Amino acid sequence: MNARILQFFGVLLIILSIAMSLIVYQATASLSGEPATLIASGLIAWGLLAMPELLIGLWALSKGIRAAKVGDVSGKLIALVQREGRIGVDAAARELGVTPDYVADAAEKLARRKFPLVYLDVAESEIVSPGAVSLQESLLHLLYAHRRMTFDQIAKVTNSTDDQIVEALSELSESGKFRGTIDRDSRVVYTAEAVAQLPKAITECPNCGGKLQAPVLPGEEEVCPYCGHVIVNRV
Repeated sequence: MNARILQFFGVLLIILSIAMSLIVYQATASLSGEPATLIASGLIAWGLLAMPELLIGLWALSKGIRAAKVGDVSGKLIALVQREGRIGVDAAARELGVTPDYVADAAEKLARRKFPLVYLDVAESEIVSPGAVSLQESLLHLLYAHRRMTFDQIAKVTNSTDDQIVEALSELSESGKFRGTIDRDSRVVYTAEAVAQLPKAITECPNCGGKLQAPVLPGEEEVCPYCGHVIVNRV
C-alpha cells in the first residue's frame, strides 16, 4: 500500500477511535449506578469499540511514516552507491543522515525492483552496485532477492551478454554456489526456490483470464498487461 494512503488510513482510524471514545464516555456518564461498575463497563465498551481502531491506526500511521522515509532514502541511496560502487550500511547511513536500519530497508526494497540498481550484501553489510563488482557476485545476490530473473533484466543492470550470463551461472553451479535452472528458450534464470514454487504460481489473470507472460510466484505481485488488475500471489 502507498505510504501516503497508509498514513491517511492510520490518521482516519485514530480520529474514529477518539470519536468512539467520546461516545463511550458520554454514554457511561449518563448512566447511574456504582462508580466501580460504571468504570468497568466503560472500559469494556472502550476496549470493544475504540481500542481496535486506535491500535490499528497507530500501526498504520507508523508503518506509513516509515515507508515514506524509506522511499526518501531510496533515491539518495541509488546515487550514493552508483558513485561509490559499494559502501557499508553504516557509512551510507552517516552520509545520508539516517539510521542504518532505514538504509538496509531501502536497499532491500531497491533490490526487488524489476531492474535493481543496488542490492544489499548481508554478509559484508554493504550496499553494492551490480555493475561495480564481478558478474558472479551480482548474480548470486540478485537471484537471491528475485528468485528468478530474465536475461534482459540481468544484462541491463550488469552490462553483460547472454553468453557471459550462462558462463557465470555454469561456473557458480560447478562450485556449488548456484542451484537452479537456466531456460535458454525463454531466457529466464530460476533459482531452486523458484522452481519449487512454480506449481503454486499464478499463470492467468484472475480478473480477465489472460495468460501471463511470466508466472507470479508466491509473495509476488504483478499488474496484468491486459486489464491492469494487480495480481497478488499470497499462497
